[in-house]
Amino acid sequence: MNRGIPEFVGILAAALQVIAVSACESATDPGSPRFHQLWYQAQTKYANASPAVSGNTVYFATGLGEVIARDVSTGAQKWIARASSQSVDGANLIVRSGIVVAPSVFETVGLDAQTGRGLWRYVSPLDTVDVVGYASPGSLVEPHIDADDDAVYIPAWGATISAIELRTGTVRWVWRPGLMEGDTAASGVFRSGSMGVRVSGDTVFATVWHATIRSMVNSEAWVVALDKHSGQEFWRVKLPFVGAGVLIWAAPVVYKNLVIVHTLSARTYAIDRNTQQIAWSFSVPGYTYSTTAGPALSGDLVYVDAGDGAIYALRAAEGSIVWRAPFSTETNNDMLTTDRNLIFTNGAELYVVNKANGRQLLVTTQPHTYDPLFASAPTAASGRVFINVADAALCFADP
Repeated sequence: MNRGIPEFVGILAAALQVIAVSACESATDPGSPRFHQLWYQAQTKYANASPAVSGNTVYFATGLGEVIARDVSTGAQKWIARASSQSVDGANLIVRSGIVVAPSVFETVGLDAQTGRGLWRYVSPLDTVDVVGYASPGSLVEPHIDADDDAVYIPAWGATISAIELRTGTVRWVWRPGLMEGDTAASGVFRSGSMGVRVSGDTVFATVWHATIRSMVNSEAWVVALDKHSGQEFWRVKLPFVGAGVLIWAAPVVYKNLVIVHTLSARTYAIDRNTQQIAWSFSVPGYTYSTTAGPALSGDLVYVDAGDGAIYALRAAEGSIVWRAPFSTETNNDMLTTDRNLIFTNGAELYVVNKANGRQLLVTTQPHTYDPLFASAPTAASGRVFINVADAALCFADP
């Protein structure tokens, strides 16, 4: 982050914040909830990983490769550990079975949740070639990791999915898509990557992009189902849309028998896990924005950024629209559902809407800093929302 900004810039930023908050308040009903900060703790640089909560501790990542354990109520630091020499830039931290898992650019690290002591370190297989302008072999490009009580599942560019034992770091299995006649792999070059995984029952569902031409001007997106115990591939579905580059950026969500995914081109697909058929799809004509946020599921509704300047609530069972909430730009991270609300950011501002009807409750800029960045997706627990911002960890009350 740039420092030493002249004082007048700070004054201007503060004035703009007042204007933004005032505009929000004037646009909502009298007595609407307001932004209520609970604590704010400075950190060095920022990371893209959303925080993780366990009991009375919340874990934040930093741009220096650190993981910091903080008290949920006050934000006071309990411990700090250097997990990696690179920024912790996975999409999310995970804490499970007493282990904090932190994915950085080239490695995933397991830490003791009580002390921060390093337990294991894992480097995903380097089984692809460098993609100019994208990433190096085996790199973790904002991966959405997931875990059960015994293992963490790590998607990487390569493409690979690795199952790692939480307590020991032992590799259980590694899935690779294999060579396929007629694509880049057949000529010894495989440009592909997995962006996100979701564990459901005995299955790990993963999103994968795959370049069929070495230049990446033609790519396809897959949803893959794997046996979580062995890594055996149950099935793979190619989505009915092709394009250039990385077509899918987020993890799936699972609703009953449906695996729901959302692409960069603002298309939503629900795949029946039993038949491998597309049960429904949703998109709007002429989308404007790319959408890195995945689908957010709550109850019988799934929420998506449709790329047309609006957030949609869809019935998860069949994809029909429940409500549409205007949103003039694009989400920059995954959306969060809480008991009452849907919370998301565009990077510079944070939005809260009622998840039942889409009514906007709040829009605010980041407090206390000249840089307005909301760097990560939010996380919530017990009425508190936690989020990485530029040079700080922030906690506020769920409106």
